[in-house]
Amino acid sequence: MSKKLIKLLAVVLTVALGTIGCTKSNKIDDNNKNEISEYNIQESDYIHLTTIFPETINPILNTNKSVSYIMNLIYDGLFEMDENYNVEPRLVEKYTLSSDGKSIRIKLASDATWHNKKEVTSSDVSYTVDLIKKNSKSPYVALVDNIQSIHISDSKNFTIKLKENDPFAIDKLTFPIVSKDKLSSLNTSQIGEYKNNLLGNGPYKIKKYEDRQYIILERNEDYFGDLPENRKEIYVKMVPDKESQTEMVLALDSDIANISLEELSKFENKKEFNITKYEGRDYEMVIFNYDNEFLNNVNFRKAITSSIDREKLLNEAYVDNADLSNFPLNTKNKYYNNDIKNISYDKEKALNYLASGLKSVSKSQEEKQSEDSQGSSENVEGIIEDNLSGSSTEGELSKQEIKQILNNIELSIIVSSDNGERVKVAHTISQDLSSIGVKSTVKELNNEDLKKALDSKDYDLAVVGYSLSSVPDARGILEACGIKDKKLSTYIESLGKSTSESETKKIYNQIQKYVVEKASFISLGILDDFIVSNKRLKGTINPNEFDIYKGISNLQMSK
Repeated sequence: MSKKLIKLLAVVLTVALGTIGCTKSNKIDDNNKNEISEYNIQESDYIHLTTIFPETINPILNTNKSVSYIMNLIYDGLFEMDENYNVEPRLVEKYTLSSDGKSIRIKLASDATWHNKKEVTSSDVSYTVDLIKKNSKSPYVALVDNIQSIHISDSKNFTIKLKENDPFAIDKLTFPIVSKDKLSSLNTSQIGEYKNNLLGNGPYKIKKYEDRQYIILERNEDYFGDLPENRKEIYVKMVPDKESQTEMVLALDSDIANISLEELSKFENKKEFNITKYEGRDYEMVIFNYDNEFLNNVNFRKAITSSIDREKLLNEAYVDNADLSNFPLNTKNKYYNNDIKNISYDKEKALNYLASGLKSVSKSQEEKQSEDSQGSSENVEGIIEDNLSGSSTEGELSKQEIKQILNNIELSIIVSSDNGERVKVAHTISQDLSSIGVKSTVKELNNEDLKKALDSKDYDLAVVGYSLSSVPDARGILEACGIKDKKLSTYIESLGKSTSESETKKIYNQIQKYVVEKASFISLGILDDFIVSNKRLKGTINPNEFDIYKGISNLQMSK
């Protein structure tokens, strides 16, 4: 090899090594010291996050949860949700709900501005609501459906008129507000383009956006809210999928990610990470088929409920990563009643309830047979009410009679075969029922067959789950349970007519107390969610399922 060629190869090798060295450093050229391509986050002054490739960064049109978490840093709504799933004012300085519950007067914060320093106005709010209504795929459609109109008084004052009163009207005003001035002149296609959505009103603003690569967020120094002066800028890497987000944190290429229960084991007992556990919104429960005459009896349902050790069940099925709950509301929500205790685990009481329930149903069957044979037209409503109260004037059933009745009962418990935790729950419940002499079989069904079975009432017990809404309205879940109870229906109807927070609280307390007393369903709990973070970040983050980076401004570097 000639000396000239050796010299040339040495130059090439030096250049190559120099290039590799640059990719591992956080030092950037003097023209743009904050721009990054590859990085070592341990040496970075940024907080590093990830998001899945966005189809749009318009927060009203975006349907990707990962992108919405980033948009929460850039955009504020009229109200926002705190870590306990209660709403608190954000862009709103003052609000008043009318006595009939059909209108809301709002005054915007006087110093709330866009990132270009123009004020956030009533017209921006009105435009945002109209934009949501025009886009049926927006995740916020249900939140504005009851808004009839917005009457603007001036740039900071307006009144929202509702089609009908709504006890959760304030809870629904959490959608992000976008700029009318920036977007109103654009056509539908242009509204979704990233270049037209670089202006927000939140605590962080977009400093640089490279499509399908990264976003750099800088502090909004003109933000009207109270935030730490030493909060850090944020670098957001765009990645193809959720798995990439998790793997990047695991590889120390990202600082924070939300992870599933299944992914938790990857991070446990590793010194590089902090794990923050918080109550999510996946609610687990067991519903009864009220078409089964035994399950339509309150004491039979109480027997089943008191035969189950819910706390032990949650610990075993969900590895102690679920919060016991007596009702489909987050347990720290202002409407959740912590003072109401569910039916406790007690095998002796379960047997007493069982005997009482069987006696009541047996009596009802005998009366029905007698009526049929005599052609009686007596109203059956009274008999049903007697069943619900468990009342009976007859003597106790003998053990032999109880055994004989139980021999003819076999409950069907259905559950999704795709959910391992619920399958464990179903089999544990089956074993618990066996301990009080009630036979049951567990049917593990695929999701399609499970839906068919639920729709056709082809089950006795069903282990199911629901995602709690951002709005603390449990009516949909209660109605989905198929509970046959006139009094509960009256309570639910009253809840819909409530016109104040205090009245809503009162009715909710009545509902929660009633469904527990009547064992209307078996409430299991709410699953925990998890944030994993690099230990180089110090401080407290207060996530909820809708805003996992809530409190990120408090985080600082350990170096």
